[in-house]
Amino acid sequence: MLSKIKIVHIDKTSSTQDAVVEYLQNDFYPSLLLISKIQTKGRGRKDDDWVSPEGGFWATLGMSTSLHFNTSQLALFHYFTAILLTRVIKEEYNIITQIKWPNDLLYDNKKLAGILIDYIVSSQKNYLLIGMGVNLNNSSHEMPNNLKSVSTSIKDIIKKKVSLDDFAHQISSLADHYFSPITKNNQKVIQHLIQEYNQYSRIYGKEVILDDSKRYFCNGINHEGVMQFRKGENTLNLTIDDMTRIKKIISS
Repeated sequence: MLSKIKIVHIDKTSSTQDAVVEYLQNDFYPSLLLISKIQTKGRGRKDDDWVSPEGGFWATLGMSTSLHFNTSQLALFHYFTAILLTRVIKEEYNIITQIKWPNDLLYDNKKLAGILIDYIVSSQKNYLLIGMGVNLNNSSHEMPNNLKSVSTSIKDIIKKKVSLDDFAHQISSLADHYFSPITKNNQKVIQHLIQEYNQYSRIYGKEVILDDSKRYFCNGINHEGVMQFRKGENTLNLTIDDMTRIKKIISS
């Protein structure tokens, strides 16, 4: 599915999530990584604005496919994109990040990266869009005032600029490793990747307080894409849409 990913660079777009669809619909490439220097209307989950100045990695990995993905598989795409970015950042810059469920990457409790998954179903083909926003060479000091204290970048952390091209090629080269197990339903590899995700999850193996003001122990994600919690003999499974129910982490 992802054996050959074409990398395409553009100077500016409203959102790579929207721009990549035109490439896919016109059969330019079956899969491509579209990277823009600037996004004027970048968006995150729930259509939140995503500030995308020059220097960051603003990209969408788009794939056209005849496959149909269910809710559980789409959740795994969220999670496995997070560990793909986690791995590249660790190997390239020796930076270890935490994953804030479902797929924000944090360093020192500040946001370093975010992910947006869109899935478009049509009569001809289906389109899976994996949006990635990573603060690389754009400093948090350049962010709007409301984001300066809660965001960081690779440049801020290691005190130097990095190669966007190298980062893109690493994403492209490792994508098949993280996404093909979903498309091929390889449960053995999926379970291994789930363990990798839980290893970097900031709530796995910890107690949290949910919106019912009760304490739960987090058992991590499973192959169905839900986050599992335990309270005594009772279990509770939350989907990605329930992410706001976590109110506090009470053990570190």
